[in-house]
Amino acid sequence: MKRTVWLILAVIIVTGLTSCKKKEEKLPSQATAAAITTYAPLPSFKEVFRVLDQLQVKDISAAVPADLYKTKQEEMRNAFSLGLLTADATIAAKGHNKKRLSKISSQMMDLTSLLGLENEVNQMSADLKTLIEKEQWVDLEAALDTHKKKVEDKLWEMESFDNYTLMLLGGWIEAANRVAWLIKQNYSAEHTKALNQKGTFNSLVANLKSIKAERITSQPEFQEALGLVEQLKAVIDADTDQTYTPEQLEQIISLTSQIKETFKK
Repeated sequence: MKRTVWLILAVIIVTGLTSCKKKEEKLPSQATAAAITTYAPLPSFKEVFRVLDQLQVKDISAAVPADLYKTKQEEMRNAFSLGLLTADATIAAKGHNKKRLSKISSQMMDLTSLLGLENEVNQMSADLKTLIEKEQWVDLEAALDTHKKKVEDKLWEMESFDNYTLMLLGGWIEAANRVAWLIKQNYSAEHTKALNQKGTFNSLVANLKSIKAERITSQPEFQEALGLVEQLKAVIDADTDQTYTPEQLEQIISLTSQIKETFKK
């Protein structure tokens, strides 16, 4: 009788230990859990682009950079460039600039592949090409936004938080640069409210400071860019009733341009 009881107890203990082990296997590692807690999900830069709805198409088209943004092929720069070019592609779509959008989207697909996201490229490349050829601008904006979200979600899912942050940084820097430039052409204090994104820039700085990978932090360009983003954040924080002066617009344009040039080094 006692032997039977002991056997039953042994089975219960082994089953319990196995169950606990399986539960532990399902949990993220301590390092992953810490990273998820440290890095903040960032909003889309399309919040800044809402002001473009108040501008004429030809004016928006003029804001698309004449030269395609390119850096040397390196993971940190590829992630930043992809975010930046996604912002340029959105501006080109809103400005109905077919020629520039074709070149930008092609470079975007190349960069997405370099980040190890071939499936995302295969899903979107053909669709974007067709929409551009047919000049379906509204559908293009939606498709670009969908592609952007899929890439960001995939990077987060892959726990590639560094590349996630750098991609979002590129998008926000270019969005702020181009929108500030557009508003400067025909200044309106009301329009500058689109640039009042304090929470986003706070999170961007915090995420950048959370990057620990030596392949990134050891690069002087990264440290230089971080310092410039902190200066940009200080300008964004210095609003007056959520608006910015022409002088502050100049500062925003200058700092974002410097950040773009830093990643080209």
